[in-house]
Parts: sequence; structure tokens; C-alpha cells
Amino acid sequence: MSSQLANSRAVVTGAASGIGRAIAQDLAARGARVIACDVNQAGLAETLAMLGEGCDSYVCDVSDHAQVEALAAHVAATMGGCDLLFANAGVIVAGGYTRLTPAEVDWILGVNVRGVWSTTAVFARMMQGQPGGGRICFTGSEHSLGFQHAGAGVYTASKHAVLGLAEILRAEAPENLGVSIFCPGLVGTALGGGERPEGLPAVQRNTEMSARIQARGMPVEEAARDAVDGTLRGDFYIVTHSHTIQAAERRLAEMQAAYAAQAPWDRNQDRYEVNSVIAAVAAELKREAE
Repeated sequence: MSSQLANSRAVVTGAASGIGRAIAQDLAARGARVIACDVNQAGLAETLAMLGEGCDSYVCDVSDHAQVEALAAHVAATMGGCDLLFANAGVIVAGGYTRLTPAEVDWILGVNVRGVWSTTAVFARMMQGQPGGGRICFTGSEHSLGFQHAGAGVYTASKHAVLGLAEILRAEAPENLGVSIFCPGLVGTALGGGERPEGLPAVQRNTEMSARIQARGMPVEEAARDAVDGTLRGDFYIVTHSHTIQAAERRLAEMQAAYAAQAPWDRNQDRYEVNSVIAAVAAELKREAE
């Protein structure tokens, strides 16, 4: 076992399979004490058996804020804090934009957005109070950066939101809290093939096609290694698939064309820049209060 992360305390959500399991394994192999978390108890037990001594598991539905708070309390009680958090839990439902049901949309956003916010907000508070701070890695996607493919509409929206959350936390975080966003492309996981929550119809669309597509993805161990390495380096963007930059460049070019045609640069526009407006109003209020 490597001693690179000896005595480090790590929490990984979505660790019952796929990238989350591989991240937990990678961390444990580097010497970290890992608490692997997921709503899937059977998969979580399999993960724990792969991690070795000093590691633990905890059943948690990240879309339930109270369960996330309970997870943090468990981490504090058993490990005394957390140095590394990988907010990796995520779900997808295959289906076109107009074919998804409201229940499916609620599930995707509940886990991928609300759950990510709950996990990172709760653990950010914990880490900020620690002498050594900590590092948080959000799992986004190539979808966060402008890449799209058919059948992933609301999932794509959720991963845009994850990028927004990561940017906001980075902007607001004190110096002792590092923030990264992991944006992998196609990885050989079973994303989309997991158990649905109680009450959600067990409708699975194009499962054979999805399985064959994901089987051709990057090995999960390679993606996990990239995620851990990037987080430890302190990178904000952690990317894995070079083609994704093409989507980002197409988006930027279209935006630049729109600005050139509709809102060309005018120095007077600075008066509408919201951060400058906030600072000016705050200064006014301070002067009035004195």
C-alpha cells in the first residue's frame, strides 16, 4: 500500500459502483482512510470488501439533507474530520427531452444537484473549521463543458448546475479549502443501470444500447486516477477526454459572435457589472450607517 495519503481521511459518495468505487479504491491504495457512501447497500458492501483495513461504509441518500448531515456527524465521530471529499453520486435516465416524466426529472435533479449541494455544503463547513482545511472534488461531466449527446437532456442540465456550484464554492471558499470539478467523458460504468427509488416506475429505455456504449468507455480505474491526481494537485478543471474541448470552443465561438453583434464592448457597460454594483451599494450602506 502506498503511503502518499497516509492518515488522510476521505469520503466518497456514489461509491457502490463505477467511478465512485474506483475513486475509493484508488484513495485506499494510497493509504487514505475511506468512508464509502451510497444508497445501494449491496453494492456498498462489495466496495468495502475491496478497500481493506481502516476503511468503512455508510448508507446515505444524498438527496436527503438530513441524511447528509448524519453522514457528516458519523465522519466527525469516527475519523475526527475529513480531508478529501469526492461528491460523486449521480444518476441518469435515458430519454429525450420531451419523454422524461416529472418524477424522473425530480430524481435526477434531486441527486445530481440538490444532493451535490448538500454534500459539498455540509462538508465545506466541516473542512473550513479544520486547521488543515480540506479539498472537495465535484463530479461533473463532459456535459458540464458544453458537450451533448442524444437522450441526456436533464442530466446535461444537472451537470451544468454542478459546474456552477463548484465555481460558486471556489469563489466563496477560504484559502484552506480547495475545490475541483472532475469532468470525465465516456467511462466504462453502469451509470443509468442502477436501482430506481421506490415509487419511480421501473421504465428503462434503450438499456442494451446504453450498456454497449458504456462498455466502450475509458477504464474506470484510469478515470478515478485522473480524478484523485487532479484533486491532489489542486486543479480546478480535471478533464479526461480531449474531444470535449471542441464542444467548449464551439460554444465560446457562438457566444463571441452574439456579443459582437448584439452587445459590442462599451466601457460604459461597466456600470451594470453586478459585482461592482454590489460593492458600490455596500459602500453606500456603510457610509449611511456611520
